[in-house]
Amino acid sequence: MHRPRIGKNMYFKKYIYGDTAVYFVETPVEGHDKLTTVGLAAFPADVEVDPKALHLDSLIQVAFTGDEALIDYTYGVSMRNRRSTALKIVRQTEFTGGNLNTYLTDGAGNDYVHRLFYDRKTGVFTVNVRYDNRTKTPRTLEYLASLSLGGIMNAEGNTVGLKLHRMTSAWSRECRLKTDEFSHLGLDMSWGRYGVKSERWGQVGSMPNRGYFPFGAVEDEASGLIWGVMQEAPFSWQMEVYEEKETCSLTSGFTDFETGHWRKTVPAGGSFTTYSARFCVKRGGVNDVCNAFVHEQDGRLRPPASEEEMPVMYNEYCATWGNPTEKKIEKQLAAVAPLGVKYFVIDSGWYKPQDRGWCNAIGDWNVNSDYFPDMKRVVEKINAKGMQAGIWYEFEVTGRDSEVFGYEEQHLQREGKVITSKNRRFLDLRRSDVTEYLQAKMLRPLKEYGFKYIKIDYNDTYGVGCDSADGAALGEGGRQVAEESMNWYDRLKSAIPDLVIENCSSGGSRIEPLRMSKVSMCSFSDAHECNEIPLVAANVSRVIPARQSQIWAVIRKGESSSRTIYSLCAAMMGRICLSGDINRRDEEKMALIKAGLDFYEKIKEIVRRGDIKVIDNTVEYYRAPKGRQVYIKDYGESRLVIVHFLESEERVKLPLEGYELAEAYTDLNYRVDKNADALRIAGENFHAGAFLLKRAAGEEGV
Repeated sequence: MHRPRIGKNMYFKKYIYGDTAVYFVETPVEGHDKLTTVGLAAFPADVEVDPKALHLDSLIQVAFTGDEALIDYTYGVSMRNRRSTALKIVRQTEFTGGNLNTYLTDGAGNDYVHRLFYDRKTGVFTVNVRYDNRTKTPRTLEYLASLSLGGIMNAEGNTVGLKLHRMTSAWSRECRLKTDEFSHLGLDMSWGRYGVKSERWGQVGSMPNRGYFPFGAVEDEASGLIWGVMQEAPFSWQMEVYEEKETCSLTSGFTDFETGHWRKTVPAGGSFTTYSARFCVKRGGVNDVCNAFVHEQDGRLRPPASEEEMPVMYNEYCATWGNPTEKKIEKQLAAVAPLGVKYFVIDSGWYKPQDRGWCNAIGDWNVNSDYFPDMKRVVEKINAKGMQAGIWYEFEVTGRDSEVFGYEEQHLQREGKVITSKNRRFLDLRRSDVTEYLQAKMLRPLKEYGFKYIKIDYNDTYGVGCDSADGAALGEGGRQVAEESMNWYDRLKSAIPDLVIENCSSGGSRIEPLRMSKVSMCSFSDAHECNEIPLVAANVSRVIPARQSQIWAVIRKGESSSRTIYSLCAAMMGRICLSGDINRRDEEKMALIKAGLDFYEKIKEIVRRGDIKVIDNTVEYYRAPKGRQVYIKDYGESRLVIVHFLESEERVKLPLEGYELAEAYTDLNYRVDKNADALRIAGENFHAGAFLLKRAAGEEGV
């Protein structure tokens, strides 16, 4: 077996952070005399690694216009390993707190800073790359990855038996786990070791959680190791598993020129910094890396004080379906107030003209005075019931039935033509006149009326990108607009410091880590009252902190008690958002809802801070759901078990593992089997239950 050899003068450095060892290794480029690259690898600190056995390509994956490919068969398959990746380390500087800067150069003025930050609490590393153009001419980037993590292999030093975990996403189908054997992806090595094996995935456009969520993990079940990556991705992004020899690399970052038409010209003396990627290596499985990522995200959140207790909210959308009025809200307030709800959100349609629908009238943002004669008075009525008032906007786009839709110069264009997606156009947020318009139509009314909550929706994508005044490539134009979109969050919070911001985009189409770091919560999905809500909610819980994951619990007049319990149990995986016919429920059903909310108060700390231990879902087709789901989360001495039976009548036996049943919210038949030390649950079609367990006295964790 041919392996690269590390000469005595080549760079090698090993750093220990917590239970992880990080390696920087200089490696010869096969087929190129005297050419080397420096790669990055990570393993648990107690795993013995022979650096001479690592095949590492560059930790800086960069491509400039006109770059040569270092490796055969790469054009059209990968933009990794171009000539510009042949770099030398100038120095490394380690800072207190687990931060490490690595400075690299090609010796011709193309310099880089690879910045690594370590989070002690979670074992998660954050990485980004800055390119500094110290040449005397502009340089045009066609690719610059946030992270390239190499040396991923099994215990035998190859990729046999490895698995790739990804999360597919679509409307009302967000973040479903997908697992593929390397062999099925064509990632197993050929007999002669020739040719590149590559699997690229990602998303092009302004809905980054569409197609895939920006996550990937490579697992070796035999050794119990798993490497996970999560990428900040406000616009187009891509990930790639790249295998050239015995080991493989996992790369993530912004899109490249081949996949997303991205180019960035950096002037002489200028610089460009990537978005951040996060990675960790764990013993365990995909839930273990996801728990680490979610806890790391949660630790960086700085929400308004009103968010600290994860209050329940009410959104009237599934009651009025885009036709809210002051009178309707008055009736809903009377029913919702006794439930202890903190936020009351007025959803779409408050601006709707009498003769047009809400969806295509967005953009003018004029309050319908027939529906709301005095919006400030409505806010005061909500506040008088002890709730904070929220309102819906989709400020980045305009609808065909709005006046502003016709102002073409204020909208994004591609090749000089306005980008129109059916009935929507996209405002060019880079323009000063657009900024002034939105300040007048959104920011000023929020302050004048006294809203403390804004739901920001976004229901289409402008695709590969747009024209720019500076002549930038389409992908770069699109990235600039996405950045301006997020800058609006900062403007809103600066003007209204305690404002709660909800991120919604056809449900969960923009729940990527960077945007989520700027908001209080997200709409987990548009699965408003589907049978598959618990399946989607569990999937999203792997990537979003629970206190940010707002889950619909739509209550309907005439529904069974079982259905009410089913909906509330699903919402208990995150933040409960009530909606529907709350004002038309009888006292018995209102008591059932109140009991569910009381139970939720007892499990909030597990929901918020716990680790996912099990998501056991036997459902194959979400729209024809046959099977059941078991969801288990642990925190301290407590365990939460949420069970949903879809079209299924079966029995579930859950080992207690040193826990005792403390309380339950369910109408399922269940019992504690002391002889088997298990909780036995008899399932019925579309029934559910939530069970709170406490560690038995004298029992230690399993």
